[in-house]
Amino acid sequence: MEDYQIGGGLKLFTALEKTRGFSEFLRDRMIRALEMEDPTELHYLLAQLDDYHSFMWRYYKMLRMQRGERSDLSG
Repeated sequence: MEDYQIGGGLKLFTALEKTRGFSEFLRDRMIRALEMEDPTELHYLLAQLDDYHSFMWRYYKMLRMQRGERSDLSG
């Protein structure tokens, strides 16, 4: 888990590094937790997933504020 950092600034470099670190973290730990059917480890991993989800939503909201309607792909 040393490569995955909770929190962090809302900038592209941080989002990219967090995504890379989190994907490696999940690849290693999630498969093992599912194979072992370990509810404690799975709960921990879901909490980490929630943190990542929150970070990405904060990053998205920051981009929407900075770019305004240009980021609206719906039409």
